This record gives sequence, structure tokens and C-alpha cells, in this order.
Amino acid sequence: MKRRLLTSTALTLVTTAASPALAADPIKLELRGYFQAFILLGRIDRDVSGTTGTSYRPETFRYEGEIWFSGQSKLDNGTTIGIRVELEAWSQGGGSTSTNDQMDEEYIFAFGDWGRIEFGGTNDASYKMVFAAPTAVQGWGFQDPSMGARYQGSNFSSSNNAGRGGTANPGMSAAMANNSGDANKFSYFSPRIAGFQVGASYTPQFSRTASLAQCASNTGGGNINNCPRDSNAWSSALDIGANYLNKFGDVTVALYGGYFNASFDRGNAGGANNNNTNPSANGRWKSWAAGAQVGVAGFTLGGGIGRDNNGLKGNNGTRWYAASLMYGQGPWMVSAGWWGGRNDERSVTSTTAQNRAGRDKIDIIEIGGNYMLSSGIRLVGGFSYVMGSGQSKSEKADAWAFLFGTVLTF
Repeated sequence: MKRRLLTSTALTLVTTAASPALAADPIKLELRGYFQAFILLGRIDRDVSGTTGTSYRPETFRYEGEIWFSGQSKLDNGTTIGIRVELEAWSQGGGSTSTNDQMDEEYIFAFGDWGRIEFGGTNDASYKMVFAAPTAVQGWGFQDPSMGARYQGSNFSSSNNAGRGGTANPGMSAAMANNSGDANKFSYFSPRIAGFQVGASYTPQFSRTASLAQCASNTGGGNINNCPRDSNAWSSALDIGANYLNKFGDVTVALYGGYFNASFDRGNAGGANNNNTNPSANGRWKSWAAGAQVGVAGFTLGGGIGRDNNGLKGNNGTRWYAASLMYGQGPWMVSAGWWGGRNDERSVTSTTAQNRAGRDKIDIIEIGGNYMLSSGIRLVGGFSYVMGSGQSKSEKADAWAFLFGTVLTF
């Protein structure tokens, strides 16, 4: 699950340098999007923070959606230029003082025989090119899910470091919403040649939180001023992705690889610009990922592997693994999968009784499927289990739930 600033200068230069390029028709916006609504029934272990704790009700209502405003126009030279703006279709609260951003992604794009470029607030290339463990449980799964693995307790999420980007959420691409997310960036995707395609993104600066950010961030509050130096933010982020798609008889094959690297622009302690309360622990953000899928006779088997240092100094990287099997026949799709994260925390100093140094583990098991009632209308159901392991009660917290919902796309 996010997004920022737009400009047309770079795209205009690229698409008009060769010859005059007049559009046959003006850009006309169309509405698309999705809405996902779920009821969860299950159990979340009690959080423990010092001598106090938090208990949770067994039922949870979740929903998430977006409305996409998009349009494009094809120039006489064959290049197509367009825009996409995504409006969050759910209330983020906070009242009149809220800094939450009601917009998700917003960017302009251009594509033709030469490839595709994107400019603005959107995800990195490797995020958009990933192929790994598939899922039939829409809204969930293991690739930065809209809802999956987000129903466990807050202290478990913050104490267990076996997830990606400092949270308990999974992910299967090199770049994640937990790092550069939808911060302003420039991306290029090559044409697909003999099944191969490469993509690259450059992000000048981003921060993990942004209620006081002075530059574009993945969580809102950016696009106000220029990007200051010494602001305890990550900068000069380079993301590279590649994939290969082909079919051999009745067998389809997809391969994926990605790499993400960003430096840390250290500033004063406290990191006032980015709510970074412990900048001394942060360092160069490095992440890599690889994945594959094989499909035949309605079955798709896939998996992935990678490592993410979560933007931290020292040997505190999360190693992750994922595997799943999906089957689709007619209106039905079902899947079963697993995601596992491991972090040895070899350079972590124990600070509290609920965040002790030592190996943390997260295992997520997901079983479920969906049934298509009509085009754009699917019933979704399943079971998800998040198991945490570590040196404290919060790190060991588990959560499980049966989930039932409806997913609409339009």
C-alpha cells in the first residue's frame, strides 16, 4: 500500500526532440479503480509493553479502495503521453490537523516502441516488475498487501524485526512501499525483447515517515519545498529490476530479479524534518530480490527469496523466503502459500524488556480463494496465520483470522 509531484518538461523533451509530435485527440480522463471490503474473525495475542498490555477484539472490519483518474493521447510520431492520479477511497481520519494524504499515486507517463517512462509519485521499477509467490486472495498475499498481515498487534509489529522496512508486513520485490514507496522519481522501462525487459528508477530523496517532511515521501506530507540536505532522510535511491516472460508449449515461465540502493543523508539528532527519532541507527538502504513462476494446466507455482537491511547500519538485515501454489478453473481461483522472514539482529542493543536482541522470525501462512460473480465482482475468502518468534512476549505474538469479503474492480 502512499504518493507526489508532477512536471512535464522532461517528457516533452524526450517525445518531441526527434520531430514535431501533434496529438490527434486531447487527453480525456476516465475513471477506474477498486474497492475491497473484508470481515475478519480470529484472534490476536495480547500486546505487552513494560508492565501494561493491550487486548484485541476477535472481529475486525477492513476496507480499502482507490479511484483512478487516467487518460492518454497518442501523438502523430507514435508516442503516447498520459496521466494517472489515484484518489484514496477510504477515510484516513485525523481531523483538520491531519497530515495524511488522500491521494495515492500521481504521475505522468509516455510510451512507444522505445519503451516507457514515468515521472512523479509512483512505485519503483522492481516493485512493478516482480514475479514470485502468486495468490488468489485478492487484497492479501505477500507482495506489499493492502490488508494482509496488518491485523496483528501494534507492539508485535514494532518489536519483531523479521519483516520488511521495520514492520511485520511481507514483500517480494527489491523496492517496497516501506522504503521509497511513491516518493517522486523518474523511471524507465525498456521494450520487451526476446522475453526480457529491464527497468530502472531514480529517487532524489525519501523518508520513512513524513508528517513534517520537507521533501516528497512515501507516506504523504511532501511536495512542499525543495529537498534539504542533512535532513536524516535517504537520498539518491537507485532501483533496478528485470524480468523474463515466455511460453514453451503449454508451460509459461516468468523470472524476476531486482536491486535497490539508497544512501542516508545524516543530519541533527532527532531528525525533525522526517520524524526520525534515531538517525544514528540508519545507514545505506540495500535490498535485493529474486523470484520465479511456472504455469501449466491452470496451476501456477511460484516463489521468491531476498534480503533487506531495512535501512539500518550493522548486520540487521531481514532474509525472506516465499512459496505458493495457485489453481484457477472457470470462475474459481484457489491458492496456498507461505512467507518467512528471519533477522538475527547481530548488532542490535537491547533497549527494553519487550525488544531484546536475538533472532526474530515471522511466518505467514495463507490459504483461500475467490469466485467471480460477474466481471469486476469477486467473492473472496480464506485463512491467514501470522506467527512471530523472538526474545519477548510481543516478539512472539501470533495472530490468525478467517476472512470473508468482496472485491470490486471497475
